[in-house]
Amino acid sequence: MPELGSKDVFLGVLFLIFIVLRSGSVKRKHYVLNNQSHYKYYTLNVYFKLLLGLIYASIYMFYYEGGDTMAYYKAGEALNNLLWESPTLFWEELINEPVYNGFYSNYNVTTTGNPPGWIYRDPNSFFVSKIIALFMIFFGQSYLVITMLFSYIMAHASWRIFELIRHYKVTSDGYAALSILFIPSVSFWCSGISKDTVVLIATFYLLYYGFGLANKFVKSKFRSLFFIFICGYVLYHTRSFMLFTIIAPFLIALSTRLIAKYRDSIILANAMRFFIIVFGFGSLFLFLRSQGEELAKTSDKYLNEASVQTDDFLNNETYGKKRYDLGITSYTPFGMLRVAPQAILTAFFRPGIWEASSALLMISGIETTLFIYLSFIFFFKGNVLQKIRIVRNNEFLIFSFFFALILAFFAGFTSVLFGVLVRIKAPLLPFFLIVLSTKSKDINEKKIDLENTNIEIKDPKSDD
Repeated sequence: MPELGSKDVFLGVLFLIFIVLRSGSVKRKHYVLNNQSHYKYYTLNVYFKLLLGLIYASIYMFYYEGGDTMAYYKAGEALNNLLWESPTLFWEELINEPVYNGFYSNYNVTTTGNPPGWIYRDPNSFFVSKIIALFMIFFGQSYLVITMLFSYIMAHASWRIFELIRHYKVTSDGYAALSILFIPSVSFWCSGISKDTVVLIATFYLLYYGFGLANKFVKSKFRSLFFIFICGYVLYHTRSFMLFTIIAPFLIALSTRLIAKYRDSIILANAMRFFIIVFGFGSLFLFLRSQGEELAKTSDKYLNEASVQTDDFLNNETYGKKRYDLGITSYTPFGMLRVAPQAILTAFFRPGIWEASSALLMISGIETTLFIYLSFIFFFKGNVLQKIRIVRNNEFLIFSFFFALILAFFAGFTSVLFGVLVRIKAPLLPFFLIVLSTKSKDINEKKIDLENTNIEIKDPKSDD
């Protein structure tokens, strides 16, 4: 476990002061001087992420005295120490997947420290530690500083999506802020040192720059392509199925523009919608056919290792022992699609309060209750057909719907343990809530026109 010495606390306080001053300066520039009212949420977002990120770190450090966040940090620390001992070996470890011999030949107890074995053996997990090691070059080996750095980057990435939603005009600023910035479980699980934080940051930036290029509101195409490549690379090496979860809904969302051009012809527009849906499900089928075995291994890993005492983080008591069973017997595409409705509903609406076996799961249980209530409101209050029409005619809402749907399937199918489910499904919650915030009265107040949507998002360098 990382030691929290006086130096670590001192550096943490200095970095916290820097973040507070920096975020305050950004808010003053946009909210006070330029009268941009939505920036009233800017510092609240930063402080919210910092608070929950530090709570997350404190729980694992002082209560559980371990866990995956500590393991990621220790592996990053060992890799960073290797840089100063042998830059050549550091570079080899950085660009290559870890190998069995490297654990014993490159690291030692006295000078570098040994990375936790289960982190080093898993290329996806060790990739997170590689990112931490790179950050340590510039910010030092301070657990508090690296935690707050992750939280600050997460706050910045979520702010980008908040602005994207604002300019698509799909909901009010209040709902957008609540959905993207202030969901407690999302900020808790995705603001500290963890794979979930890295995945959500990469997802948010990838979406921002992807929609930015598609709508031509970013000034630098090279910068956007660079960030898209980096974020795609990070997702591929941390949680690869997220790439399909993003790309498929993104293409479906952009196709709504093509449909909008032919909306005067009901037959042609509906034919194109049918083709898009068939194409989407066909792509999902092919993906399951090629990756089904890997997903099955992931699911089996959670099932088997939950009952065996190993060093893997899935056995850490913080994840609990409570599990659910989808009753799947065949990992063929048809077998997985058969349980898809149950997997999706599990991700959307579980764990319930009655299924929470810890305080952390209780938070998710309370949120689940609110999501059930909001889903009821969506379908039974107001004109649900108008709400559906709004969603299907807006490219960001249609993306949000399919993204949440597909990720819910993967999360529900692969997690098995409720403690794992609440983390993997965290990225879908903001987009699911955005869809649920759609109001039928909006259709009468403003006509949604994809071709004339006013998108005026500034270049990233203009905000902070």
